Amino acid sequence: MLLDSLEARERQVALLERYESLLTDHQRRIADLYLRRDLSLAEIAQRQGVSRAAVHDLVRRSVLQLEEYERRLGLLAEAARRRRDRDALTIEVGELHRRLSRLETRLGSI
Repeated sequence: MLLDSLEARERQVALLERYESLLTDHQRRIADLYLRRDLSLAEIAQRQGVSRAAVHDLVRRSVLQLEEYERRLGLLAEAARRRRDRDALTIEVGELHRRLSRLETRLGSI
């Protein structure tokens, strides 16, 4: 798992925003520091008084848990589907407005 690629990180932040209430307080706090506030593992470790490896392990396990919640519940996938449907409907409504305008113009010229 690549914790540092931009796309993966954006997905992890989205997962955290959607499922953070299902994490423990400790997991939520550490994930927030790492994913949202963009603190390094070393900075978090120093603040928490633990090793960098311990923070890395907690972040890794938390992200895996968030991915499992998404696999089971699919809230991000559902939101993406709804966005695609909304975008398609917006395009269709725009096309209908343009067609209606052309028909009104033709009707006015008769």
